[in-house]
Amino acid sequence: MRVFPDPLTCSTGRFLPSPNVPKALIRSDIWFPDGNVVLVAGSATFKVHRGQLERHSEVFKDMFLVGRAGVKPSRQGTSLSDKETLNEEGNKIVEGCPTVDIYDCPSDVYHLLVALYDGFYFPKPHARDFSPLSSVLRLSTKYFIEHLRAQCLARLVHDWPTTLADWDRREAAATDINGRYTPRDAYAHPVLAINLALELGIPEVLPSAFYDLSRYGPSRILAGARAPPPVFAAPDPCASRSAEDFLGATRRLQPPGQPQEDGGGKSPMIHLSHDSLIRTLRGRELAQLYISTFLARALEQHPSAACLYSTRAAAASSGGVGVHPGGTSTSTSASASASTSASASRSAHCTESFYFIHLNVLRSVGGIACGRDADPLYTLVQAAEMVERRDFSDGVRTCGLKMCGVCKREWKGEVGRAREEVWGLIPVWFGLRDGGVVEHGTASVGEMDQDLGDGEMLEDGEDVDVDIDVDELEE
Repeated sequence: MRVFPDPLTCSTGRFLPSPNVPKALIRSDIWFPDGNVVLVAGSATFKVHRGQLERHSEVFKDMFLVGRAGVKPSRQGTSLSDKETLNEEGNKIVEGCPTVDIYDCPSDVYHLLVALYDGFYFPKPHARDFSPLSSVLRLSTKYFIEHLRAQCLARLVHDWPTTLADWDRREAAATDINGRYTPRDAYAHPVLAINLALELGIPEVLPSAFYDLSRYGPSRILAGARAPPPVFAAPDPCASRSAEDFLGATRRLQPPGQPQEDGGGKSPMIHLSHDSLIRTLRGRELAQLYISTFLARALEQHPSAACLYSTRAAAASSGGVGVHPGGTSTSTSASASASTSASASRSAHCTESFYFIHLNVLRSVGGIACGRDADPLYTLVQAAEMVERRDFSDGVRTCGLKMCGVCKREWKGEVGRAREEVWGLIPVWFGLRDGGVVEHGTASVGEMDQDLGDGEMLEDGEDVDVDIDVDELEE
């Protein structure tokens, strides 16, 4: 666990005070004795090599050339007050090295320099990687360090994918062997990803990040996310940064001087802008509406026209049961009636199974069951898996759904197509792409949006023609 030094005493040892650095500044542990330039970012200083920075960034090369002329060597061996000299442009000289002020967050500069000197690796993806990732991405974009920027973008897209197959891979990686789903261990909070994408103009990660966030309940969406702890405990310029992009995300800030996380207090909370909140909540509503519409349509179209049970029931009702081809009927009137009744009973198995699936999915969508009530991708997977499960109970024993093979096969295919449709609709739901021509079932997305009204939430049970016995379901 990283411990942050006191901004005045730096008593932890990680950021040691130096007699060669002005008292108002903190010397970072990126301080090479043979360095030839001192970068000053906020309250932090870094003694590094010009050549290393120039090798990776033309921006740094131009920056150093501007202030190169007229540097006077410092006087060695003098007291602290005499250790600093000025060049002809008024810039300070520390330990014989010119200082260059860069107006970036000290934490960002620290992570960028670590990446340039030590490499940029993530052996095992973890949520805590987001702090160095966002810092390096921010400054590699600003200083045109393309190889680091490409690495950051690849990791960002890995965590917030652009394809359904990669999303399923992501979700599987966040589920342990016991089936426990812990996405925040593996991936940063989506509010952080959304703000970063808006700040730096990375629209490709926004659909999955907004979708990820929308799976929270409204109160948790409004609560925001806690900011990653900074490298330096002292206030720095990153405390005043707000995301600025086409959706205008902002962050609420911790007052300067308050303790940081792991330093006796907590980091500030970061929130979405009002516009982004509206997008998130509206997308959440449309995701829930999709599932209820899909289920209503599925009940109308199932069982399959080729349902085996229905076919056998039809044959039984026509008198075919009990008659051997080419022979004579041996069934009595009573046995024929019993056979027909049994076939009719079996023909209801698929119908009852589809109603069972419908009811159990609605429990999730309506919030009756605990879990992902606004996650249609997950809900559809669960709906498909129900037909193969054998852990349901009829009150006496565990059993599976009595559904014929034809209906099972058609249902799985329909669910797979619905998941592909959902993935294509996610950018539309969150206002990231015009969806007027995208069809959803029998209604366009525009019609779905109109059905919701101006910010109204879908009424529980709306457009659902099935009575749900909550007590029976809970048992």
